[in-house]
Amino acid sequence: MLKKITQLSERTRLIISGTVAVLVFILILAPASLVISALPGVSIGASGISGSLWNGSAQRISINGFSVNATRWTIKPLALLAGALELRLLTSWPGGEFEGDLSASITGSLQVKNASVFASLSELSETVGMPASGQLSLEIESLAIKDNWPTQVLGSLSLSGLTTVQPGSNAPIILGDYAVVFMNKVVNDDKPITGAITDNAGPLELSGQITLTAPNQYLLETKIKPQANAAENLKQALKFIAPSDNRGTHDFKLNGSF
Repeated sequence: MLKKITQLSERTRLIISGTVAVLVFILILAPASLVISALPGVSIGASGISGSLWNGSAQRISINGFSVNATRWTIKPLALLAGALELRLLTSWPGGEFEGDLSASITGSLQVKNASVFASLSELSETVGMPASGQLSLEIESLAIKDNWPTQVLGSLSLSGLTTVQPGSNAPIILGDYAVVFMNKVVNDDKPITGAITDNAGPLELSGQITLTAPNQYLLETKIKPQANAAENLKQALKFIAPSDNRGTHDFKLNGSF
């Protein structure tokens, strides 16, 4: 009797394994346009689709109102057997692009590795409502997210040619180039996300740190000193933001939530 149960169990496992393998094989070979149109619970539109689900491209994809262009993807099918979706993704939008490795598991965790993001600050400023221009670049070595908060952050963010406008006159204020480096191998309640801020070039000497704590709290602490050749409107703006010490350094602190 026990032998029959064992044999039945083994036979059942073989059937299940074979069925899963066939389904994965079908998904791999299925045209990408067919799979995308069949996705449930998502308002999605796409055009210019070619290739298959595992290796395809689309000229334009719109998901719940957000659109991207010139998108290409390559899915690692064997990861599906382990309950994870892993893919290499390249996509773009007006003024920006993304390329990197993405991984999502059935437990809800998300990981981004070996990724680069480039974006125009003028395009982003329209979204956030803050006038700015320049270029943003983000290099992600590893970003792991669990329960809507990072558990690992390794990478750097750079702002180049950062420019804003003077309130009231719309006169341009050139701020320069800056970088934020994140070296957080482990993030938890005792180890918040921290990033070291430095200036790379421009009219300001700047150093400081940004600290992010769950849920969605931030603390920005910087020391700012204008260079001798800094524009007068920039020097006046710094005086408005924070008083200076006898060396001309402004201690600036800002905290809040996002």
